[in-house]
Amino acid sequence: MRLGAALVLIALAWLWLVRTEIPDAGAGWPGPRGFPQLLGVVLAVLGVWMMAAGLGGSAARVDERTRPTYTGELPVAAGTLGVLVLYAFLLERAGFLIATPLVIVLAMAGLLRLRRWLPIVSLAAGFTFGCWIIFEALGTPLPRGSWIGW
Repeated sequence: MRLGAALVLIALAWLWLVRTEIPDAGAGWPGPRGFPQLLGVVLAVLGVWMMAAGLGGSAARVDERTRPTYTGELPVAAGTLGVLVLYAFLLERAGFLIATPLVIVLAMAGLLRLRRWLPIVSLAAGFTFGCWIIFEALGTPLPRGSWIGW
């Protein structure tokens, strides 16, 4: 239940930031605010759902002596945070078309420890191309980056 409440608070903060930081599109919909707002609403709904599931009282108590330990999670969580920070840095400087496949390859090879390069490169290229097509169809510009002038 506490996790659900935390997700709702994070979603509300996210929605407030989207409202104050991302400019309105005016008459054009969805505009630059559309997708971030949708993500915030989905996170809030999931948080409320988790809180409602916790109110049902069916959650089993975990005996501390038999509680599983998660020793391998901290490096993966730290690596995920590092990849996200790197993506934010690269997105502004290198642009979407360079930062996205690079970060996908890094996450799949470094965090997930996948070693077959054909699926890694295929997913990175396909995801980047698919997002580019969708955003072009919506008329929403993607970050071009300050390092590259095209």
